[in-house]
Amino acid sequence: MASTFNEWDPLQEVIVGTVIGAQQMAFEPALGAYFEPGPSARTFPGGRWPAEQISEAEKQLDGLAELLRSRGVIVRRPAAFPEKAGFATPDFGVPYGNSYACPRDVLLVVGDLIIEAPMAQRGRFFEYRGYRDILLDHFTSGGRWVTVSKPLLDDSSFSPDYTTKDTHFDAIEHAVLTTRDPCFDAACFTRCGRDIFWQPDMVSNDAGAEWVRRILGSGFRLHRVEFGDRYPQHIDTTLVPLRPKLAMINPDRPPRRDALQIFERSGWSLVTPPPSVRAGLPAPARDVSNWIAMNVLVLDPETVLVEITEDPLAEFLEKLSFHVIRTAFDKVYKFGGGFHCCTVDLRRDGSLQSYFDE
Repeated sequence: MASTFNEWDPLQEVIVGTVIGAQQMAFEPALGAYFEPGPSARTFPGGRWPAEQISEAEKQLDGLAELLRSRGVIVRRPAAFPEKAGFATPDFGVPYGNSYACPRDVLLVVGDLIIEAPMAQRGRFFEYRGYRDILLDHFTSGGRWVTVSKPLLDDSSFSPDYTTKDTHFDAIEHAVLTTRDPCFDAACFTRCGRDIFWQPDMVSNDAGAEWVRRILGSGFRLHRVEFGDRYPQHIDTTLVPLRPKLAMINPDRPPRRDALQIFERSGWSLVTPPPSVRAGLPAPARDVSNWIAMNVLVLDPETVLVEITEDPLAEFLEKLSFHVIRTAFDKVYKFGGGFHCCTVDLRRDGSLQSYFDE
């Protein structure tokens, strides 16, 4: 039965995403922080990706899958994204969906429990469907599988005309999501055994975190961690556990409200990596943040997967006694993220442990 409790135990089974059939979502209210107020910047209609870009990215995803298989890891892949564009619920409609590139956003795995996330972007409402056969196999083999009640995502789910033009995002004072519906992406959480860390951001709210806390029960401790980031979305380029007592933190996103005191009290080393070699490139050549290099996949406590062009990060990790494996992944970035985003581990060879003193 598949089970995993942290980000670093030896990887045995994983989902690798696909960009076949990928679409570009129209403007999303949850991501309003990226846009200034007014209609002109909020009217992107969505569309389809050029076939050449899909082909280039899928080749790199296939390469990742083959690399992992060559190391004895069982690799699962979702089916192609449906060709049909657009859908509607009683509360909203969208002209285009997204893709199945980033299973990390959809599925939170804690032990043998897989949680389908209640995503806050309308175009991703049905994204869980791409993983249904994999989840059915997990359930049939004895694993647990739950889904959070789907949010309505009507206008009352979002702060109206949200922007960070004058005021940065703040989960308490200036949040984009209301708390009527529990919302989160699974990538808003990172797992360190009994301690799980959650970053409130543009696609997650307190109601969603409280749902996770209750469903996991007293055997786990959920910690709220906030960072100085104007556009926070997901935690895996901000706080990245590498092995027990060692984690990378983003030097451009300082912790807020004593977020990392638990690490310091428990003797963890918090190291600051170099930015991606893509830092400073003009959009759309950049596609992702200056810190996409941090979006690594740890294969075991001594081995980490890094994008092939990221020489500074590779050298940094080698000095920390990691064996660094490198493969090309830059063509995938525009579809949502790096190695960690585009995978989700189903099984690692380890047991539930506590890595913190409290």
